[in-house]
Amino acid sequence: MMANIKVILLLSKALKYCEDVLLENELTTEEVKQQCEIFLNDYYFRQYEEEFEFCFSEKKLKKINNLLKLFNYATGFIAGKQVLEGLENFQAFFICAIFGWRYKEDKNKFRYRDVVLFIPRKNAKTFIAAIVFLLLMLTEQDYSEFYSICIDRDLAKEIRKAMAQIISASPAIKKHFFVSESEIGIIKCLITNSFYYPRTSKANKNNAIRPAAVVCDEVGAFTSNDNIQAMRKGQLSVKNPLMLKLTTAYAESDSVMLEELEYDRAVLKGTTTNHRLFALLYYATKEEAWTDEGLYKANPLRIEENYKEIKEDREMAKIKTSEQEEFLTKNLNIFLKSNELNKYLDIDYWKKCKISDKEFRKKIKGKTVTLGLDMSVTTDLTAVGIEFEDENIIYCKSHGFLPEDSLPNRREKHINYRNYERLGYCDIHKGMTVNYTKVEEYIRSIEEEYECTIGCIVTDPMNAKELVERLSEDYDVVMLKQTYSNLSPATKEFRKKVYDYKIRYVGNELLDWNMSNASTTKGKADDEMLIKEDKNKQRIDMVVVLIFAYTEYVVPDDGYSPVDALDRMDWG
Repeated sequence: MMANIKVILLLSKALKYCEDVLLENELTTEEVKQQCEIFLNDYYFRQYEEEFEFCFSEKKLKKINNLLKLFNYATGFIAGKQVLEGLENFQAFFICAIFGWRYKEDKNKFRYRDVVLFIPRKNAKTFIAAIVFLLLMLTEQDYSEFYSICIDRDLAKEIRKAMAQIISASPAIKKHFFVSESEIGIIKCLITNSFYYPRTSKANKNNAIRPAAVVCDEVGAFTSNDNIQAMRKGQLSVKNPLMLKLTTAYAESDSVMLEELEYDRAVLKGTTTNHRLFALLYYATKEEAWTDEGLYKANPLRIEENYKEIKEDREMAKIKTSEQEEFLTKNLNIFLKSNELNKYLDIDYWKKCKISDKEFRKKIKGKTVTLGLDMSVTTDLTAVGIEFEDENIIYCKSHGFLPEDSLPNRREKHINYRNYERLGYCDIHKGMTVNYTKVEEYIRSIEEEYECTIGCIVTDPMNAKELVERLSEDYDVVMLKQTYSNLSPATKEFRKKVYDYKIRYVGNELLDWNMSNASTTKGKADDEMLIKEDKNKQRIDMVVVLIFAYTEYVVPDDGYSPVDALDRMDWG
């Protein structure tokens, strides 16, 4: 069957992509698999069924195929190369769907009314939109109007700039287009007298126009459908209306794209019927976010230089929370809630690091360990953390202490401390304040209990000076003030260890709750410290002690100063 259509390179590439996806030669999302399955089933079978109202017009597609021979790439390593030859298979699939599928009774009418491309940056989203618009301007009705809408003036320039560059780089078509000198000015096709004009997404300014096709660019940033609906109303009197929604993900809880994705998934899954929707959804899940699998699923443009850069961004984002939002939304296409990334880390990744107490005891035997100690008086938890390293893996355990008489007045009513005590996660002792003697007894029992040696105890000098003095008689006690400079390196590196799956902790639901409460606050130069989002109802102390202990494992500053080095240099 492929032999019959091999002259149409565009279609050959599209069918190859679909087949590779379904044979799992191509790593991608479930939604892309579903769309490929629909395409192949419709192409090979359903179009020949009498009740199916659509057909694939190879004649129409051949015209598009031949036009693409006249287009050249304008930028990058492939500048000057013919677009048809350079198209990736998934891009060919996208174009085939738009231009190949038609109504049986009217081959000039597109099957697809709505087209969605949900894809991260660095995957030529703007380029493919520019190509589609240029093809439409050359092939659709005379005097057609084409628009793109986006949230601001700067974004409005992008598709237009790509169109202008392709025209400039393609001598065969350049003479058939007029490109205004303005960055957001009109582009006109002199053959059809059609024009393209970029607009911002203000509904009241998008009335009284008749768009044959609209690209809603970066629709993930839209928090209202008004602008889209204004464009759709303008298409009511258009014979062949087409609306494309192109976007990356955003950290935006109110994005209209969230509802769109829900609907698209329902259509692709078959729970909702809409034969006029085509959607390619590329993204990683949160569970895949820090893996190569997630990276390749989300980014279908198979260019190694891109992957190398994205991997570098990933390593940076593991350490710097300021980089995480950009990485997760723009490189992996993961929608986030507004301000979601104030959280210290993804709790799902943390829970993957869980081990049994039995495994911990096996590993700790004979090791030198570091303890973290965070003392409280009443409402906060007093906590002790045990930590050691084995074969580049950090093993840790956290234990809490709290006074019994404080239980009725604690604001975290949903936490069943008595049950957690029965499970061995914490100790509850009599009184209204923390019994430091009980804490000391726990610390002094560790070496015998686990057959290990305490190397040092890291603690904040704020509370329990007498306890610290007693411990100092038998152990090396490191006094650690909670400042950005003291805690930021360990805070960042511990999180990176979690994402690299180089942390193991003894399963403890109370510790998990503490971790889910942990957020970060920023200092100068992107420094970080842990905080709790709700000071009255949350506790993070069992996490804090792990960070305290981990300060002993962070690679110390080598003391290099470029200024001092220059001063010492012999300039002859």
